[in-house]
Amino acid sequence: MISILTVCTGNICRSPAAAIALQGYLGELATVSSAGVMAVVGGKMPMEMSLAMPAGFSAGLHAGRQLAPAIVKESNLIIAMTAEHRRRIVSENPIALKRTFLLEEIAMTARDGAPLTGSTPDERVAHIAEAVQAHRPYLAGQTIAEVPDPYGLTQDVYDAAAEMIVAACRDIAAWVKG
Repeated sequence: MISILTVCTGNICRSPAAAIALQGYLGELATVSSAGVMAVVGGKMPMEMSLAMPAGFSAGLHAGRQLAPAIVKESNLIIAMTAEHRRRIVSENPIALKRTFLLEEIAMTARDGAPLTGSTPDERVAHIAEAVQAHRPYLAGQTIAEVPDPYGLTQDVYDAAAEMIVAACRDIAAWVKG
């Protein structure tokens, strides 16, 4: 089964929200987990982020964990919330260069209907990284949005971040499922 990793700073807001949403939309097509580049190890998702997530998407027993080379190595696709997260992931783990992307970069590729190899969702989910790499020339010159960090801000900021994350995950899953 394909392993997808979502990454943010503290691993208590954005990346767990993305992991929860992507797992919810992809179901058994992949195993989705999260980590942080400066994780609040053992930290729980703030109530504001939990409230911002749609019904049915629960943080449950989520506990923040620190990104480590072993986690990167076992991940087939790594999804960063910001360009700085992506830069940090690939500078510390060069092996991950061709499989690490911004969430919105993958979502834009999906929304553009870029070709995705495979005749079944199981096959297509395994080829997301290759499809995004091939689509990068079409994304050149476009602004690829980063997911803003809502931590410690107003509920509106949490809501906007969750809305962006959930929409991207929904569109990625729809692309994979064809």
